[in-house]
Amino acid sequence: MRKIALLIPLAGVLAIGPAMAAETMGGVVDYANPATGIVSVGGQTFQVTYPQLLRGVYGGEHVIITKNDNGTVGFQEDSSYSDGGGQTGQ
Repeated sequence: MRKIALLIPLAGVLAIGPAMAAETMGGVVDYANPATGIVSVGGQTFQVTYPQLLRGVYGGEHVIITKNDNGTVGFQEDSSYSDGGGQTGQ
């Protein structure tokens, strides 16, 4: 009986999880400014939460932007376009 009582809240969390998912988009960097945290991807401009993530990011690189429900904006390079040497394989 105790096991069932513990599983019921867990089931609720799992059911709510997809509703709390972040919005992601991939694209090519048009412009990135690590001093201000501004990055433009596919014609859309974003203010990333941690501007230091934009250091070494240049126009033409493939990236993934994540907009979270709590208002934060994440940024990462899209490794599916990497040749493994840190350079994009375009």
